[in-house]
Amino acid sequence: MSWQLGSGVLLVLALGAGFAWYERTGADARVVALVATLAAFAALGRIAFAALPNVKPTTDIVLISGYALGGAPGFAVGALAGLTSNFFFGQGPWTPWQMAAWGATGVLGASLATLTRKRIGRWPLALICLPVGFAFTATQDFGDWVNYSDHSATQLGVYLGRGVGFDVVHAAGCFAFALAFGPALIRSIQRFAG
Repeated sequence: MSWQLGSGVLLVLALGAGFAWYERTGADARVVALVATLAAFAALGRIAFAALPNVKPTTDIVLISGYALGGAPGFAVGALAGLTSNFFFGQGPWTPWQMAAWGATGVLGASLATLTRKRIGRWPLALICLPVGFAFTATQDFGDWVNYSDHSATQLGVYLGRGVGFDVVHAAGCFAFALAFGPALIRSIQRFAG
């Protein structure tokens, strides 16, 4: 089995398990509508900033969605944001990697809520968004290595190295977006979710 096929199967299984988890939560209509709205908001945020490479509020919106709503809804927001925004940017073998990485970001947001007992300030949130931004883009670099290279350690270094500039820009954007609207978005989602 090729690396591409093997990773594709694993990603499809992981995404299927994540959506099954969300479905099993039995979310009420209000949460379902909120998940759909936040996924659309995250996708539109990615599209609105298309002219600025890797400066996107999507990672922050997904992390905050998981923080405010929990792991399963956070996963759904992230995975759906990746899928729907790629109807604009183009679908391809990178789409499942983006869906999985943003889905995991939503789950990470729920873990953050548990660790902080749902009390986090603007600066701690922004500082957490820095490594999360790096992790998202590093996952994409790894996915590119799996899909497009000869799978050598040298090639992995090349893929990770060539992405450093984009990774830094994405992480800085995540930091800035979290500072600008993080706490307000958390309050808004929590207020609506009841």
